[in-house]
Amino acid sequence: MKAIEVRGPNGETEPSQILTMDRDAEGDIRRATVAFIARDVPAIGWEIYYFVPLSAQTAHNLPDYRKYSGTALSDSTDHVDSGSIENEFYRATFDLWTGAMTGLELKSKLGAWQVLKDRPGNIVACEQDGGDSWELYGNLNGARLTAMTRESGLPEHEHSRLSSEWVGGTGKISVGPVFSEFHVSHPFGNDSFSTRVRVYPGIQRIDFETKIVNNDKFVRYRVLFPTSIQTGRRFDEIPFGAIERPEQHEFPAQNWIDWNDGKHGLALLNIGLPGSNVADGTLLLSLMRSARINAYPVLGGFDGSSSSDLGLELGQERTFHYALVPHAGDWQEAQTFRAGLEFDNPLLVGQVDQHPGKFPNKWGLLDVSTSNVVLSALMPAEDGHGVIARVYEAAGQPATDVKIHFTSGIADASEVNLMEEKLRPLSVKNNTINFDLRPFEIKTFRLQLIVEKPEMASR
Repeated sequence: MKAIEVRGPNGETEPSQILTMDRDAEGDIRRATVAFIARDVPAIGWEIYYFVPLSAQTAHNLPDYRKYSGTALSDSTDHVDSGSIENEFYRATFDLWTGAMTGLELKSKLGAWQVLKDRPGNIVACEQDGGDSWELYGNLNGARLTAMTRESGLPEHEHSRLSSEWVGGTGKISVGPVFSEFHVSHPFGNDSFSTRVRVYPGIQRIDFETKIVNNDKFVRYRVLFPTSIQTGRRFDEIPFGAIERPEQHEFPAQNWIDWNDGKHGLALLNIGLPGSNVADGTLLLSLMRSARINAYPVLGGFDGSSSSDLGLELGQERTFHYALVPHAGDWQEAQTFRAGLEFDNPLLVGQVDQHPGKFPNKWGLLDVSTSNVVLSALMPAEDGHGVIARVYEAAGQPATDVKIHFTSGIADASEVNLMEEKLRPLSVKNNTINFDLRPFEIKTFRLQLIVEKPEMASR
């Protein structure tokens, strides 16, 4: 085959982008990595996409926009010093030499909003940190040095270095039908730094993948995004809710931190990263530390002879994923909680050979009617009778007449406590349960589902 076409569950051609490809001596594709966007996948369900090989004649007869695959180089340091990527929501501009994000614009019918202040974003600071495995800048000492009780501001220039102070000449902008991308790599003192930034059409999020190889002892790394919001409110996601927290204090945020003034805001999403902060209008996210046990009493099974030098992370490449969501309004209006869940829970992808079967090309188990209600768990009941569904309200606002409709039938339903003990029966109508939630309330239900085999696929 000379080319590849991606078709969706209804047979329509989907935009696709070939990332890597091997061809044989005759020019046929032997192996390829293909990117495409799966949209509107049903909850707890699937969509099936088909990769269709195209002959040379078919590929030749396609219109120009259908022949396009892979990415086309738009800007590089061979020709210019800066470049930009954009979709219908954002336009981001970069210094191609250092990797600094020099501009970020939120597009709006009411006028564009410049998200960044007068300093660039996606700058990583490497700061001195003589702390141990538990505490920043000092040893664990009877909880007197607990990081969250001390103010933590911007990196001090005399005790840190910035990724933007180094250049590599490798910065490139590439564009394609599935995503547009900026990438750069260069030295970072004794270390190395690379970052990749992507935007996708139809997705209101900017994705970052940053890699650091650390060769220094007793340092920490934080990424900075200075915003044009000088007076705002900071909210962090916590389990089953969100909380307002003070500025200049680092706390762990579950999936996101949001800094806004009610008119505009910037959410910083993370995957498994340890600390979030806002200082002087700048969003900061801790990436990693180089630390070890410096002093610790011989107690609790610790004998003092064990080495903790692995905590220094010397010579190790670490990869960090985070994302930005500039938005209008506050975090509730922007539904930052949904962006955080989507980023931290990407779709699961499986590759199978085409074969006959009874399942449809698109199917989902359930549908939740209210956007600020999250299904956090669906699991077998502890006693083996039925399934347990747990939901919570995520925006701090009342949710009334919430409906969860199941594709499968429901024989019985009841509300239970966290120990799965029955509290009250629920009425079921048209395979749907109804309930109300107070702000940040959690509810748990036991359901007896009637399992039905999906109908034969139409294709």
